[in-house]
Amino acid sequence: MNTKPRALLVASLAFAASTAGAVDVRQMVIPESVGVAVEPAHQAHVLGEAIRDSQVKRTPTIWIVNEPSRTRALMPAEEARLDSIDAEAAEDARHVRATVLFGFDKTNPIEWAALENTIAEALRKGSVVKLVGHADDVGSDAYNQKLSENRAITVARYLIKRGVSKKNIKVFGRGKREPVSIVDSSMNRRVELDIVKATGGAL
Repeated sequence: MNTKPRALLVASLAFAASTAGAVDVRQMVIPESVGVAVEPAHQAHVLGEAIRDSQVKRTPTIWIVNEPSRTRALMPAEEARLDSIDAEAAEDARHVRATVLFGFDKTNPIEWAALENTIAEALRKGSVVKLVGHADDVGSDAYNQKLSENRAITVARYLIKRGVSKKNIKVFGRGKREPVSIVDSSMNRRVELDIVKATGGAL
């Protein structure tokens, strides 16, 4: 073997021996905004690059545009919705409601205090007073129907004694069909009062 080729061969073998423990780090370059993907087998040998930001930025840029407020004409659907809200508010404003509670199997209420704030509106000319009696679920349907009616009649008599016109009072009984509580049956022994106020009516 010639001296020159032999020297080259020895040098190449020595270089191979000196790099035998080197790790082959292969990278797949992906877009700058995402980062660098490294094969899993070489994950432990990868060193961070000081010149490259390896963080993934997930928050998009937000542009804020400030404009002065401007008026515009309402669309028909928007006008209809606003009219509906106004009508509901006006209808709610016309009602005065109260609930009178009763003891078990009683036709006289526990107290009359719940009605005190309703008397003035009940006395107003043109107002209509609706009284709906209710009962709990103890007893037969027929018995509780009669009991609920009698409770409403008791409240009607109280209002009449306070000066409310009998012709403006409507009395109903719902028996045990419309409970408001399945936990506390005392809340179902009640009379619900709903006064539809007259608009602009005098006392």
